[in-house]
Amino acid sequence: MKKFKYFLIFFFVINCGYSPIYNAGQSSNLKLDTINYAGDKKLGRSIIKGIERLKNNKSVNVYDLNFISSKKESVASKDKKGNVSTYKMIIEVEFNLKSKNNDKVFSKKFTKETTYNSMNNKFELSQYKLNLEKNLISQVLQDINIFLGSIGNDL
Repeated sequence: MKKFKYFLIFFFVINCGYSPIYNAGQSSNLKLDTINYAGDKKLGRSIIKGIERLKNNKSVNVYDLNFISSKKESVASKDKKGNVSTYKMIIEVEFNLKSKNNDKVFSKKFTKETTYNSMNNKFELSQYKLNLEKNLISQVLQDINIFLGSIGNDL
């Protein structure tokens, strides 16, 4: 009887119709032909890696992509002695899509920011900054995928 319950639960889970939300590239109606970027090289490569799957789409709607990425780090606050206590990191990506079929142009600016506390150990601080940067890039890529999915679905 226990095996039957497990089989029944397994059967319903398999047939529930689950599909990933952010999997816009598989059913997207747009294809990226040329991708050009300027600005921060590390950010640019990460973004290209995240949207590279759209280069191999077989779609009629072909677009050229140009984007400018930048990362800014600044001091957010200092303590009474003048030592830095909080930093601020901002990642910005200016996105421009231009259609090859017609003269449609889509532009959007993606911005993510965070603040973080300073640490005594500089190695731990640099590792923490790298982690935060990866998280912010991931958030920007999610926003970009949603944006590209909405453009592809509107066509």
